[in-house]
Amino acid sequence: MTHSVQLMRDKFFSTRTVICTGNPNKNTTIASGVKKIWPDATFLCRSTGWDLESCSEFDLAEEFKRHNTFINASNIKPGVQKKLLDICHNNCRFFDVVNIGSMYELRDERKDQYTISKIELKNTSLAYNSFRFQTTHIILGGIQCDQHPEWLTPDEIASSIQWTLSQRYKIPIVSITQPLAPW
Repeated sequence: MTHSVQLMRDKFFSTRTVICTGNPNKNTTIASGVKKIWPDATFLCRSTGWDLESCSEFDLAEEFKRHNTFINASNIKPGVQKKLLDICHNNCRFFDVVNIGSMYELRDERKDQYTISKIELKNTSLAYNSFRFQTTHIILGGIQCDQHPEWLTPDEIASSIQWTLSQRYKIPIVSITQPLAPW
């Protein structure tokens, strides 16, 4: 890879046009943290008119083409995050993607559809990772809520996403977790 090609890529991504799944108006979502960093981001959720379980792949592809960075943050139902990643990959030439996984990918305690879909998302993310379509899969613990105030805040997660995207060297996978119980 020549230095000039990398410079062109860096210039293209110097101004991020972000598309993110999730409702930015709910302060318990990753999207709410993303909105604070990228206030002009486009958010795909029911409150903005997107039903990600049933919307047209063509419409999604057209929306992806208006952006250069996808934060695949919301687990709508098993398989939807991977479907969105596939649509983005199949329709966009140069893109940075951050896929949000789950700590259940790392544990052997749960093998339900949720966990299986997160593992498929991770494997697809790593398989798609290339110079033109750079992906990061972030495995997260829980998001802060009333029952768990010590867990990661949406702002901390969004800051971690921003940090990951701004690194000179690309990071295909990372795991962040809240403090774990001592036993």
